[in-house]
Amino acid sequence: KEDKSNIRGTGESVFRTGFIQLANTFREMKKYRQIIRFLLARMVYNDGLVTIFAFGGIYAAGTFGFSFNEIMIFGIVLNITAGIGAFLMGFLDDKLGGKKIIQISILFLIIAGFIAILAPNKQLFWVAGVMVGIFSGPNQSASRSLMGRFIPTGKENEFFGFYAFSGKMTAFFGPLLLGILTDTFHSQRAGVSIVILLFIVGSILLKTVNEKEGILQAERNL
Repeated sequence: KEDKSNIRGTGESVFRTGFIQLANTFREMKKYRQIIRFLLARMVYNDGLVTIFAFGGIYAAGTFGFSFNEIMIFGIVLNITAGIGAFLMGFLDDKLGGKKIIQISILFLIIAGFIAILAPNKQLFWVAGVMVGIFSGPNQSASRSLMGRFIPTGKENEFFGFYAFSGKMTAFFGPLLLGILTDTFHSQRAGVSIVILLFIVGSILLKTVNEKEGILQAERNL
């Protein structure tokens, strides 16, 4: 029989090694001020997107009476429009910069959030859904692009690894607040309002990011 203590020891060793690597990456990353500022902003506004994708179908069914088939179609449309949005806005990324694209996308995501909350019918909710799809794609692609510009050559793997980890680290926060607000006010519309707040706070934090300085710092550390 395989020694269970060895299996447990191996698991603990892998966890410890992974944690040490994350800690070392974070210490190294602290030298790059703009990366830290950007990751803080992204954790907040990305939480808004996570919440939308996790509860959009539930909100559609509970508030607008969407059937299972309608929810499936809604999800497919969101994915298709996200791809189209990322493709079209990708041409503007090099001209305007990643930060500007993210700010534009957040602005329209906020507008979409208000439409979704105030929508009196399915038709207007569909408008909000399509807007979310169109601008969530550019938001995510521009975020990766901006992060890439801030990373010095040779540190891509560890820094992008931390980028992915940071996006998941607070992913519970938006859904948790949505649940609390929904339960407190007995309204899904009230719960979904947390998404707008996350986008607004994320946008404010993003304003502290100096894109030019971040790129220059990455180039100085080649």
